[in-house]
Amino acid sequence: MTTKSLKEINPYLKDPELCDALIKLPAASSTAVEGVLTKHPKLSKKMEKKMREIAAAQQSQDKSR
Repeated sequence: MTTKSLKEINPYLKDPELCDALIKLPAASSTAVEGVLTKHPKLSKKMEKKMREIAAAQQSQDKSR
């Protein structure tokens, strides 16, 4: 049996631009908490909207549990 990577099974990670944002932003935030500042490109308006939609969907799922 072959195992699939997270990128292959997670629908949010199939879009390359969204995948890049979903990986880089949390990493930059985490390192900033530890006192290491990193430079990362600003998100486009389209990506900001997608990120907000994903966060809202996740929050509604969490509330229904």
